Amino acid sequence: MKSQRGQSIVEMALLLPVMLMVLFGIIEFGYLIFAYSMVSQAARNGAEAAAQLPPHQTWLDLRNNPPANFPGFTADACVRGIMEAIRSDVVLFDGSGNEGRRIEDYVTIRYPNGGQTRNLKDRGPIEIEINYPVRSITPLFDLIGLENGTLTLRVVQRRSIENLGVDPTSPRGVACARDVADWQDMQLDR
Repeated sequence: MKSQRGQSIVEMALLLPVMLMVLFGIIEFGYLIFAYSMVSQAARNGAEAAAQLPPHQTWLDLRNNPPANFPGFTADACVRGIMEAIRSDVVLFDGSGNEGRRIEDYVTIRYPNGGQTRNLKDRGPIEIEINYPVRSITPLFDLIGLENGTLTLRVVQRRSIENLGVDPTSPRGVACARDVADWQDMQLDR
């Protein structure tokens, strides 16, 4: 009788880690599917908005090399519209899971064939890329050795340009600023 009880404890000690890994794997895999669908939907929403409001390449270049008087990447109405579309129905980007960082920190807007394709003749593609780090909700990522218990989801969505950012409410009729000086002129026109 005692040997059977001891055998059960040994069996449980051997099987419990395996069962916990399987349980954590099921939970984590479900969460990753949810996170990937959220990031994919956000990129899709952003790409659809970007096809209607394609920012100028010169404005996109300011993100990596901002001048002293740069009002911020999302000051341009086209970029702001794209970011609002990305945030529109996604619950994953509230900032609580990534030390309060905003989704803008993970989004790249680009013309894969170059900014000269931003016209209605070429209808060049515009891409939205989101590289979003997802933190583990179980200890599984730490157990398998992922850095900081984080896995980065990368999603790229591409659309052809359908519009050049026409804004009938603007005195100039356009929504997208070419650069900071153009953005300041647009602010004065309002």
